[in-house]
Amino acid sequence: MIRYSAGALFSGILIGYLLPEHSLFYSQSGMAFLYILMLLIGIAVGYNPEPIKKALKGGRKSPLLLPVFSISGALLGGIAAGAVTGVPLKFSLAVAGGLGWYSLAGPMISVVSPIYGALGFLSNIGREMITYITVPFAGKRSPPEVSIAMGGATAMDTTLPLITRFSGKEAVLWALYNGFVLTAAAPLLISLFLSL
Repeated sequence: MIRYSAGALFSGILIGYLLPEHSLFYSQSGMAFLYILMLLIGIAVGYNPEPIKKALKGGRKSPLLLPVFSISGALLGGIAAGAVTGVPLKFSLAVAGGLGWYSLAGPMISVVSPIYGALGFLSNIGREMITYITVPFAGKRSPPEVSIAMGGATAMDTTLPLITRFSGKEAVLWALYNGFVLTAAAPLLISLFLSL
């Protein structure tokens, strides 16, 4: 699985390098492929809706609080990383406030500081890569909330197939919920911390 992911990433880098600047393919293909991915996950869930019904009727409260814990954990990690590395608090919180959304965090932070914008991009894409590496191990040995929290904002899109595979189909609804809330929160948190 990791070999395929890495191969796909490096193939994409090569194709992106070869495409002309401002290519129409680049600007529209990413969203099209994301919609195809969501369609395939929807088909898989629709084919066997029992795990979703079970998740809705289960009465578990922890998934409802998952975004609160995901955001709190990310921000505490940002504070700790900033203290260890000497990154100013406003930037370490802004980077952590990206919540895994690297294509937002990098450009938003770059407006204030290109160096910390690059850090925001790399830290948040690193979070996604760590999710790809650890979910296959953690997904089967821990509650689904662990895998979902690792994915952050990406739990509703790019890491959703991985979470579904290793944490079960009942995790889909909570991953979508957590990813949606974190995606809505990320631009607000980044803006808030950059204004400090």
